Amino acid sequence: MKMKMHRTIPLFLLAAAFFALSAPFEASAWRGVQKWSHDARNSVSGSPAAVNGTVVIGDSEGRLLALDKTTGELRWTFAAGASINGAPALLGATLFTGGADGTLFAVDAATGREVWHFSPPEKYTPGAILSSPAAGNGRVYFNSADGKVYALDAASGNLAWTFDTGRELRSSPVLSGSLLFVGAYEGLFHALDAATGKKAWGGGSGGPITTPTAADGMVLFGSWDGTLQSVKIQGVIPQWRYSAGEAITTRPLVAGGRIFFGTVNGKLAALESASGKLLWEFPVPGGIHSNPAYHEGMVFFGSDGGTLFALDAATGREAWKFESGREIMSDPLFVDGVLYFGSYDGKVYAFE
Repeated sequence: MKMKMHRTIPLFLLAAAFFALSAPFEASAWRGVQKWSHDARNSVSGSPAAVNGTVVIGDSEGRLLALDKTTGELRWTFAAGASINGAPALLGATLFTGGADGTLFAVDAATGREVWHFSPPEKYTPGAILSSPAAGNGRVYFNSADGKVYALDAASGNLAWTFDTGRELRSSPVLSGSLLFVGAYEGLFHALDAATGKKAWGGGSGGPITTPTAADGMVLFGSWDGTLQSVKIQGVIPQWRYSAGEAITTRPLVAGGRIFFGTVNGKLAALESASGKLLWEFPVPGGIHSNPAYHEGMVFFGSDGGTLFALDAATGREAWKFESGREIMSDPLFVDGVLYFGSYDGKVYAFE
C-alpha cells in the first residue's frame, strides 16, 4: 500500500503570497506609501492641478491653496470667497478658477495674486461655477449654473461670447482643437466653435450630460439616463452607445484601449473603447463623483464613501485602497509618479 506524501508550504511563502494580493501590482513602480498630507482645515471640494512645482487645489471655503508638491508645505493662498469645485486651469503663467458665487478669477500662478476677475453682467443672471474651466487659444471658457457658457479673453478677462443652453450647467467644458464640447442639463450635447461660440453640431440623451472626453478622434459623453455615447468628431458619426443601467456621474477616461467611468450607485465600469463592450465592473459603497485617473496599468478614483481605490485596469481587481473617512469628490492626479487628491476630511494627500 502506497502512502500519500503531503508537502508543507513554508509560512514565509504564504505570507508573501498574501502580501502580493493586497499590495499594488509588481508591474507598477508606484508603492502606495503616503508621502505627506496637508491639513486644509476645511473640506477639500476641488481637484488638484500641477503648476510650477506645486499642487494647487480649492476648498469649500473658497480658498485656493498652492502646496509644494514634494513636502506639502503651503506656498500661497488665494481667497475666491465662495466654494471652489473642479480643478483650476493653467494657461501660460496664469491660473483660472471659479467659485460658487459665479465669479471667475485669473490668478498669478507663482504668487497667488489676482490678475483680474469676471462676474456676469447684470443682463445675465449670475450662477454658480460648479466645475473646472478650460483654457487655450488665448481664451478661458467656463460653464455656469445660469445655463450659459462664457468665453473670456485670457489676458484681460473681457467677454468674447456667450452661449445659452437654457438650463443649469454642472459639467466642465472641454476644449479640443477648434471645438468646445459642452454637456447640458437638459440632455443636449453641444459642439461649439471655440472662436465664435456658434454651434457646429450636437446630440442628445434622455438626461443631464456629464463632462465629455475627446480622445482618438472621438468624443464620449455620459448621461444621467445611464447611457454612454461615442461619436466620431469628424463627420459627426455615432460609433456606439452603452447602457449602464444607472446615472453616469463622472467624466469618461480613455486609457490603454479602455474607457472607465463611475455611476451614481457606486459602480466603476470598464468598456472596450473600440466597441463599447463591457469588460468588467467594480462596485463600491456610495456613489462615484471623482473622475478616474490612469497610471502604470492601474485606474484610480475616489468614492462618496471616503475611499480612494486603485484597480488593475485590465481585470478590475482591487490593487490598493486608502480610507479617508469622508467623501472624496476630488479627481486623483499623478505628477512624476506621485498621486495627489483631496478629501472632505479636510486634507490634501500625496502617495508615492
